[in-house]
Amino acid sequence: MIKKRITTFIDRWRRRPAASAAPVATATETKTVEVGPEPSLHADRNFTPVIIVGIVAITLLTLLAIAFMPGLRETRIAHTIRFWDPAPPPAPAVPPGQLAIDVQQAHAENPTGTVMIDPATAESMGLQTFTVEARSLDQPVRTTGRVAVDERHVTQVHTKVDGFIEQTFGNFEGQQIRQGQPLFTIYSPDLVATEQEYLIALRARGDFVKSEFEVVRRSGTTLVDATRRRLQLWDVTPGQIKEIERTGRFSRTVTFYAPASGVVTQRTAFPGMRITSDTQLYTLADLSGVWVEADVYETDLSNIRLGTSAEVTLPSGETRTGRVAYINPFVAPETRTAQVRLELSNPGLRLKPGMFVNVSLRTVQPPQVIVPRDSVLATGTRNLVLLDDGKGRFTLREITTGTQAQEGFYTVQSGVSVGDRVARNIQFLIESSAELKQTVEGQSGAPISPGGAKGGGMQGMPGMPGMK
Repeated sequence: MIKKRITTFIDRWRRRPAASAAPVATATETKTVEVGPEPSLHADRNFTPVIIVGIVAITLLTLLAIAFMPGLRETRIAHTIRFWDPAPPPAPAVPPGQLAIDVQQAHAENPTGTVMIDPATAESMGLQTFTVEARSLDQPVRTTGRVAVDERHVTQVHTKVDGFIEQTFGNFEGQQIRQGQPLFTIYSPDLVATEQEYLIALRARGDFVKSEFEVVRRSGTTLVDATRRRLQLWDVTPGQIKEIERTGRFSRTVTFYAPASGVVTQRTAFPGMRITSDTQLYTLADLSGVWVEADVYETDLSNIRLGTSAEVTLPSGETRTGRVAYINPFVAPETRTAQVRLELSNPGLRLKPGMFVNVSLRTVQPPQVIVPRDSVLATGTRNLVLLDDGKGRFTLREITTGTQAQEGFYTVQSGVSVGDRVARNIQFLIESSAELKQTVEGQSGAPISPGGAKGGGMQGMPGMPGMK
């Protein structure tokens, strides 16, 4: 009994369950044994998160030490760990300053950029030259235009008296009206009263002419002339006045005739309508001559003058010729264009207002020095040509180019003169001759790319690097 209690005490002291070390006791013995509390199975589990956090912290500290340690700071692993730092610039393919040294050395060896090409080599390379000349480049300016009514040939029809329209002969817009053709008839109380006064004046003149007094005879004639003049000012025609004299009766309605020929573009006159002197009844537009209004960009305005000939192409393909009659002094800020007006005759009324047409303005410029496009090497900052002295020596010459003509030429402002000879197909020559390529690179200050000028510029763009 004492031995079992000692064993139980030792087990409790060691924090181990008594059942694992003691043999199985009987039911009576178990009642007398005092068993202590069993150790908790979760005691060891409480230390697991602490261990994990410790491992993570040690790992992070190790990585940060590698990332910022002076000896390892510039290694690739350190840069990878410091992902928030910007990537370092790539190492230059050419050591700094080496390109400038090479250019200076090449320029010192050949300061004039001269290359000797013997006749056999020139023939094998297909070398061609062009003699610089002065030529007048007739470069047309092409744009679109709109057909418009010639505002100088627009007529508005009014009456000078108040009245009522009885009948109309111009009955719809678009109707062709001839000058002198009846337009409408009007009943006007003022006209009827004046016609009656005219008849009375005619009778009075017949009575006054028998008077023995000169003043009386003259007053009869004066009264007739004043009444006739009033009818004429109200647009009563001489034929209508003679008809009143012949019949001796006034006319209830008076017919008004078209004052000009044209097409009815606006009509407000209808039978039964009451009109006054400020009522616009018809608008007539003579379309035998029209305007074409073309929009020209401000960069092309310097080549256009009054009287410049132009060719207008209709949608049907038919062409008409005209001349510039007006250039708008203002440029539209939205489109950067100015309106140029052309005057054209319009037989058959084929040009209709509102129609869109193609316009070609034939600009004539003074003679200018020109070189072919394929003779110019654009390096981005300089334009170079190969100047031939006629003895097999070709020298690089810098030129200043102007505008580009559609014929494939550049105008030259400085660098070459009329009579100089320049090589053509300069880009092909550079690629064909290593010596020439080295010379061009030494003069231009950068290597020439295989597809064009230095730096691989935009191909085919005038005045841009890499142009062919």
